[in-house]
This record gives sequence, C-alpha cells and structure tokens, in this order.
Amino acid sequence: MIVGWLNETARVEQMFPEMKAAFEWLRANYKTVHESGVTRVDLPHGMWANVEMPAMKAIDEQVLEVHRNYIDIHVPVDGDEVMGWLPCHKLSSEVMPYSPERDIAFYDDAPLSHITLHPGEFAIMTPMDAHAPIIGTGTLRKICIKVPVD
Repeated sequence: MIVGWLNETARVEQMFPEMKAAFEWLRANYKTVHESGVTRVDLPHGMWANVEMPAMKAIDEQVLEVHRNYIDIHVPVDGDEVMGWLPCHKLSSEVMPYSPERDIAFYDDAPLSHITLHPGEFAIMTPMDAHAPIIGTGTLRKICIKVPVD
C-alpha cells in the first residue's frame, strides 16, 4: 500500500511511470468528473477510472477484497474514506472465490490496520494488498483507477 497527496506524486511516478497519466488526469478532473454523469473514463496504458458514488459500510460489515491483475488507485472526492488493510499472505477466510472475469475475491479476515483518506489524498493497493474500502457513513463520491499489472 502506498498513501500520499495528489499534488505530490513524483516518487510514485518514478516507480510506476505508467501512472503519471492517471495522476495528471486525477489532478485535472477529480473534483468535477462526477458532475458530468460519466461512470467510467478510459485512460492511457489500459487504465480506466471508475467514477463512483457508493454507499459507505460500517467497519464491521465491510470485507476485504483482493485483485490479481490490477492495481487500484483510490481517491475520495467529497469526504473521508476509511480503508482496512491486510497483506494478502495473511488471508485465510475466503467468502467469495477469485473471479477472473471481475478480477476480485473477498475475504472475511480482520484487517491488520485502518487508514483514513481525505479528499486530495490517494491510496494505491497492489495485488499484495487486501483492502476494505468505503468504510464510513452515508455516500461518498470517489474515483478508483484500475492499473493493469503486466
């Protein structure tokens, strides 16, 4: 997991050069893209942005998810988002087997830690990071960019 500010992404872009286009798009659009009504924006290098407004879940109701073929960049837009985290090698309680079509599996293990993301921050979750996003109350405008893993 990598956490940072959208206006300070140079180090991440050095490690993951393909993400530069994603961060440039986020800085230019993350505050206003929800107003356009789009739910998906295609980006360079096979990336895309899911423009979402999910209902938040209570901390004890959210399960961990994992991906094998994509890295996620989570960005809350208009409120705080709590995310649970657990390294994948500690997973043991699968509740939905991996679906290659959706690139996701779900687990009922307890997160090792929680972080709170604020608008203007991002969290990168790799295939080594089990994560439980959208913890909180109400609804949240957020963006999740999917970055293919080669």
